[in-house]
Amino acid sequence: MGDEMDGTIYGQGLGLVAQREHTGVKTRAGCCLTLALSTWFSLAGAVSPPYEMGTWPAFRSAALSFTFDDSCSNQFVLAIPMFNRAGFKLTLFSCTGTLFAGWPTLQDAAARGHEVASHTVTHVSLGGLTDAQQVAELKNSQDAINANVTTQRCVTLAYPFCVEGNDALTAQYYLAARTCSGQIMPSTPANFMSISSYVCGSAGSVQTLQNFTSLANSAASSKGWCVFLIHGLDSDGGYSPLPSATLQQTVNYFSTNQNKFWVQTFGNVVRYIQERNAAFVGETGNDGDRISLQVTNTLDSAVFNYPITLRRPLPAGWPGAAVSQNDQRVPAQMLYVGSTNYVMFDVVPNGGEVVLAREVLPVMLNNPVLSTPASFKLRLEGQAGARYAIQASSDLVNWSPVQTSTLVSAATNLTLPALEARRYYRAQWAP
Repeated sequence: MGDEMDGTIYGQGLGLVAQREHTGVKTRAGCCLTLALSTWFSLAGAVSPPYEMGTWPAFRSAALSFTFDDSCSNQFVLAIPMFNRAGFKLTLFSCTGTLFAGWPTLQDAAARGHEVASHTVTHVSLGGLTDAQQVAELKNSQDAINANVTTQRCVTLAYPFCVEGNDALTAQYYLAARTCSGQIMPSTPANFMSISSYVCGSAGSVQTLQNFTSLANSAASSKGWCVFLIHGLDSDGGYSPLPSATLQQTVNYFSTNQNKFWVQTFGNVVRYIQERNAAFVGETGNDGDRISLQVTNTLDSAVFNYPITLRRPLPAGWPGAAVSQNDQRVPAQMLYVGSTNYVMFDVVPNGGEVVLAREVLPVMLNNPVLSTPASFKLRLEGQAGARYAIQASSDLVNWSPVQTSTLVSAATNLTLPALEARRYYRAQWAP
């Protein structure tokens, strides 16, 4: 089964009143991560049929991460507002000594959901340091970030000058570390201490919108992960400056293609990968109208707490499904994949019992247009795959059937008779 994402969230509504002479609508803290990391490598999750897990959230085709190094001024003045407007999150790899941006600036970025991660203390090449010196750079930077940015945990690192140090030491403190060898990563990287990226700007291989989109589409073809590395923007003095206009074009492009590309922080992509690979998914109860489900793993829930995407075919006779976790409703989408009607939802492993409940989804009649003196057109919106009966009345008391429609997608256009000066129409689910 492919990972295409073709569903929508359906709106709510009850009915429509149409008048022949006037058509209108009435609708109603820092720590050592050795255990968590080493545990993941020994795990292999299991997803029991008929459930499927998305390689990326919402079964998108690729993951993209925009990472920014060295705390150049326009990253805060220009880039963060761009990403905020698009609803995207970026990663700021920040030094806590040399090139330091200041805690209020980083705290504000973190409060908006962006990742504040480590670029060591002094921006030194780790490859030329002793093990003790590397530990000081790795641990002291992480400790400082965790002490001052308390809304998140520092779990990733960018190597200064893209020079790796001792991977075993790095893995004691970080879930993943970024280099810049210019490769698209597979959906599960072989070595999380050596995640590749593409250098952007005048000294890099990514300089135009076409460069960004070409790499993203290459990642999509393999369901991979593409990481972009940006320093300066415009004339802020940063290395390899990228025109801010190019970055804005790029953000705009991915904003209009969110059904295909998942734009998320470096750290959250790592979380998703490891949670996805370690998850155990299986039903614990099913009485025909209510399905109980457990989604678990043995990872540290204080670190690994990002929602993962699941889907399953709607059971026979279910027009829709409501989904909750730990008695809290979570968003669910109904969508067709091929000829199968699915319910898709995001849940946090170890976040409590997941329940799918049979639900009759709302239906809406809207956009009536009088097409001839004796007929008008309107739009029926509901659950793809569900069957709906259209009924008519002249007094809102006595109703007679007009036609029955089965939605192939989330909506369809209908043509109905307009035989009286005033006539009312409604749609009802027809099991």
